Amino acid sequence: MSLCIANADILIDTAFRHGTVLIENGRIAAIGYGDDANALKMRAASTVDTTGLALIPGFVNAHHHSYANALRGTENALPLELWALYTVAYGRNIDEKLLRLAILTGAAEMLRNGVTGVIDHSPPVRRGPASFAAHVESGMRVGFAPFFHDTHDHDLLGFELPATLRAGVEGLGFPPADLVVDVFVQLATANGAGRVRVLLGPNAPQRCSPGLLDLWARLRDRHGFGSHTHLLETRAQAIACARHWPDGIVAEMDRRGLLDARLAVAHGVWLTPKERDLLAARGVTVVHNPASNLMLGSGVLPAADLRQRGVRMGLGSDSANTGGSADPFELMRLATMIGRVGSAWDSWLDAETAFAMATTGGGAAMGLGGEIGKIETGRMADLVLIDLAGSASTEAPSVETLVRHCGPACVRATMVGGAWVYRDGKILAFDEADIRRELADAAAAFRERCTAELAIAREAHRVFDPQLRALLGV
Repeated sequence: MSLCIANADILIDTAFRHGTVLIENGRIAAIGYGDDANALKMRAASTVDTTGLALIPGFVNAHHHSYANALRGTENALPLELWALYTVAYGRNIDEKLLRLAILTGAAEMLRNGVTGVIDHSPPVRRGPASFAAHVESGMRVGFAPFFHDTHDHDLLGFELPATLRAGVEGLGFPPADLVVDVFVQLATANGAGRVRVLLGPNAPQRCSPGLLDLWARLRDRHGFGSHTHLLETRAQAIACARHWPDGIVAEMDRRGLLDARLAVAHGVWLTPKERDLLAARGVTVVHNPASNLMLGSGVLPAADLRQRGVRMGLGSDSANTGGSADPFELMRLATMIGRVGSAWDSWLDAETAFAMATTGGGAAMGLGGEIGKIETGRMADLVLIDLAGSASTEAPSVETLVRHCGPACVRATMVGGAWVYRDGKILAFDEADIRRELADAAAAFRERCTAELAIAREAHRVFDPQLRALLGV
């Protein structure tokens, strides 16, 4: 089936040009201007006239925790080490039905926002197959990265807690390594309709024992998986990692051969200059999460410095209960603004850099560099129609206008792999109204299931708080 998107202002690299795009078999088959555009219309089985609209590559949310879409409105006024107590308490009570609803609720929001691709760093590894199926249902392009880890933060940070409280906080414990292997072997053979690809999702290198780090490398090499992990998100993590690895956790990852172009790391706020250089040399992608870093008080990523050192960067929203809505326009603006205070203005990130982070950088993080992120012949047709008039700008179409003045309200349609998944105000990939209704119906029972776990989280919060303050000297 072929489709022609005609008479659009097409974003080619960093400039808009009026023309027509032919899509065949889910990819961009040709781009034409003037008389060539008319010839493309003759080749297509159907044509959509998009006069007055801009056509851009779809955004990629390169770090997201989809399960947390069920946790909107919960605690988010704490640093990560305390906040995590609550999100884990909630997360343990999410069943497969609620997980599907959370994934699809997030997908609806992202598709409306012009996000065509997402990396889901997904905690419930035991529910990997169910999560995978929900992502197939979503219509999105997904890098699905189920968690695994076997080291608790309180042990890494050196926090002391009573035995009974420790048992409550640790719950059933970590999934055994053989279960992790079984899940990834099963997922390696799953058919994700060409849109869902599996990534290894180690929670964070410091949360993995040496044996689990070795398992990470073996699974990667055996199955050809890419990897996605957290890295040095908070100052507390940086302090603890320096105690455990005198040369640094990044050097330890490099010693084990874990740093390569197939790896994307989220946050990286507390990377040293030497570690940034090492990531650049190994081709690792760093995913900037400006909203979440601010919400949790984790710090400000030195994005301009990373860019100057040649580090490839993506952009992510993180959890809905830390980063808010998965709005790429907000994230792009934040990325350009938050590093400006106190720095020389010739180093500030510009709109074109932020846009590249949200498109080509995200594609690289998913392992799809060269496949998505640009409007170019041969690339996957993950595209978004934007009404730039909705930005109220009087200037000619530009990336500057797109980043500074547009928002989700300007998105008119979203396409993944040549198929419309959002158009005319309606999600087409699944029934959004049913999903929202089911989620609302499930909310009360879910909160009730969390009561006992939340009581443990509150007690752990009371015990952890003074120890975290002592660690940070605050």
